Amino acid sequence: MSFKIRTAKKIDLTTCAKILTKEFRKQGENWTQDSAEKRLAELIKDNPNLCFCLEIDKKIIGFAFAERFTYIKGEYLWISEFAIEAENQGKGFGVKTLQFMEKLGKEKGFNVLYLAANVNEKAYKTYEKFGFENTNYCFMEKCL
Repeated sequence: MSFKIRTAKKIDLTTCAKILTKEFRKQGENWTQDSAEKRLAELIKDNPNLCFCLEIDKKIIGFAFAERFTYIKGEYLWISEFAIEAENQGKGFGVKTLQFMEKLGKEKGFNVLYLAANVNEKAYKTYEKFGFENTNYCFMEKCL
């Protein structure tokens, strides 16, 4: 079994969107295939060098799509969409991806590796073990 992280391409969007829709719905998020594809297409268009597919033997099993922004501590590398198929979770691929993103962030001069996590998801504990900390900020929204 050969695990690989590679740059995502537009042709990967349908597969990645299927994974996003399936895995995030388990957390109560109402993604559709169309909304997921649009979100991932937006990220790959704006950040082509920060979007990655996770593969085992050339089959996509997950993805990590990131974007950059500037804020209080400088340049942030925000892993804004990150998912791995359920059958491949708990096998270390998430940690390998976080290590990859951390190394990438350091090489590209980012100051902070950032992500949003649902405290009820399994990955939350992994993020804590990896060194992510809660901030004083939370996401808030108002539907229009």
